[in-house]
Amino acid sequence: MTTLVTGASGLVGSHLTDALVARGERPRVLLRPDESLGYLGGVDVEVFRADLAAEDRPAIEKAVAGVERVLHCAARTGPWGPAADYENTNVRGLKLIVEAALAAKVKRIVHVSSITVHGNDVRGAADEDSPFRDEPNPYSRSKVAGERWLRTVIEEQGAPVTIVRPGWVYGPRDSASFGRFAAMIQRGRMVGFGSGRNHIPLIYVTDVAEGILAASEAGRAVGRTYLLVNDEPVRQVDYFNAIAAGLGVPPPRLRVPYRLALGLGAASETAGHLARLQNAPPLTRYGIQLIGGENRFSIQRARQEIGFSPQVMMAEGVRRGLEWLQATRDRAALLTGPR
Repeated sequence: MTTLVTGASGLVGSHLTDALVARGERPRVLLRPDESLGYLGGVDVEVFRADLAAEDRPAIEKAVAGVERVLHCAARTGPWGPAADYENTNVRGLKLIVEAALAAKVKRIVHVSSITVHGNDVRGAADEDSPFRDEPNPYSRSKVAGERWLRTVIEEQGAPVTIVRPGWVYGPRDSASFGRFAAMIQRGRMVGFGSGRNHIPLIYVTDVAEGILAASEAGRAVGRTYLLVNDEPVRQVDYFNAIAAGLGVPPPRLRVPYRLALGLGAASETAGHLARLQNAPPLTRYGIQLIGGENRFSIQRARQEIGFSPQVMMAEGVRRGLEWLQATRDRAALLTGPR
């Protein structure tokens, strides 16, 4: 089987590519024209290049030609930046990939969406049928828009598409979230939001990769949507304490009331927009809700229909993530900067 992985140099995409290679495949990977192989250096893959945001249709059509399966991980992530950039990649780019794949008679397309389509604080529990909720950031809005378009294609054209919604992905190669938290905890600068007893929807990165592959192979998954999280009950305080214990430092003690933090995040965003900041301000509502919101998700559908079964629990995932940090040069930059 020939498989195309988009966003293959990213956190999920690189682990997904590794999983395919471990199965004996030589996958195709789609990278931006100026993008390095990153973690794929030395991996036996077939490289294609196209810019989804620039609507590079000829290059995309070339990449999907002869492919049986497309695993679409590419996305503009994070809560900060011009809305047009998110629209170009997460909506228009998605359309280009899916339309090209359908024209090429690809047998299965898996779109990697996000639990953010349900909002960043579901205030309890949710499943695949829970309503969409637009959040005040371009990432969340673009992921909702992309899914709504896909649902129309599935229902009106019978497109062989499966949607997966991973939770809070962490593990090796995650310097943006896990590495950043480890650095702040190491330096004694980590701040918690709320009581810390809220549940966070973690999912170890290799479990996400296996869930995507399972969704791409199950016949009954066509036209269906699956949440991919670990349903192990993990609280905010459990996660940060585990990281601290692994680093051999005291756990975070400073906490800010959740509602106050959201107000501070909104003010920080407003100031950032007025100052026309290129990078996100220190506080955003997106990050605060991710850490302090009550987010529990059921994976009963994924367990029953595609055999999804998370294998890496939080304690083990944190241990592996810290081992990765220690084994790379990134650890020095992330954990031993100026105090």
